[in-house]
Amino acid sequence: MKLVEQRVIDFVAATASKAPTPGGGAIAALTAATGAALAEMVANLTFGKKGYEAVQTEMEELQAKAEAIRKRMLELSQADADVFNIFMNALGLPKNTDEEKAARTAAIQQAYKDAAMVPFEIGELANQIFDLAELASRKGNQNLITDGIIAAINARAAVKSAFLNVRINLSGIKDESFVAELTSKMYAIEKDLDVKESSIIGLYE
Repeated sequence: MKLVEQRVIDFVAATASKAPTPGGGAIAALTAATGAALAEMVANLTFGKKGYEAVQTEMEELQAKAEAIRKRMLELSQADADVFNIFMNALGLPKNTDEEKAARTAAIQQAYKDAAMVPFEIGELANQIFDLAELASRKGNQNLITDGIIAAINARAAVKSAFLNVRINLSGIKDESFVAELTSKMYAIEKDLDVKESSIIGLYE
């Protein structure tokens, strides 16, 4: 059964178990999915509300974007578990001859890259939730302002968590240009996380 098809109680129990998946990457994706869902909820509960007639179009766009992120994050939760299994399979490849050793090394390196790219997409996409959370908190139904803010808090947690998983996989990659490019992209995102989160939290303080 796919991770996202499990009951919440079973998903959490599987995370707590001795099984290596679901792990931090899947949890990061789920955290982002719930963040997007909260922003989407604010939009849905702003539709048709008196006093919010002027922001209906913005709420429609917010709802559509948040829904797309939410659904993709659920896919990435499963993808994170899948790439781990691929990596373990690569480790188990035979290494009796020079040819087998070379093939095994290549497979492991590709698996490391794949295992880095999945959480990178999680973090990169989670970063987009901040704009949705801000719009939800600033212009959405003000009875739900804290839900919009929590969307931003979840976004930050998801980015930080996902990028930790990226870094641990980068440590095994020999392709220096690949490592440098991904590291640079992560830095560009992470340097503004605290400011983004604080500014949205400040909407309620």
